[in-house]
Amino acid sequence: MSLSPVQLRILRAFLRAVALAEPLQSELAASHGISLGDLYAVRVLARLGEMPVSRYGTELGLARSTITNVVDRLERAGLVARAASPSDRRVTLVRLTDTGRDAMEARARFPASDIARRLFALEETDQTALAELLERMLAIRPEPDGAALSDEPEPLLASAEPEAER
Repeated sequence: MSLSPVQLRILRAFLRAVALAEPLQSELAASHGISLGDLYAVRVLARLGEMPVSRYGTELGLARSTITNVVDRLERAGLVARAASPSDRRVTLVRLTDTGRDAMEARARFPASDIARRLFALEETDQTALAELLERMLAIRPEPDGAALSDEPEPLLASAEPEAER
């Protein structure tokens, strides 16, 4: 596949921007044994509260096999725990542990990170435009057949208060 100059430029710029998050990623790995993606998964669980693993996967936009691996990894790190549903033995629930709640405090490091300082140095209109573009990009979920699903993006730094069950 041949890329246009604009496609090459956007890929290069995006990958360079992603690399700016590497020090933060390394710090999270060292302090909590998790990645930024794992922290996102922990934040979603903190916001929504205990739920069936299958619903958790749906909330994260992940396939059943993928959410099992994510929960396995988070459980090994001590961030989440599984429990049998008291109302349906076929259902496995996932909940945040105290360690998982502690990991949520890692979000406080974001505003002081190099990537945040660079983003905050942009004019507010540029910050808004960049946020909108990134949210639109994140809302595109490729399907196996190449089609795309659109979904509301989940902000990484939003409140972690549990919502009422839908």
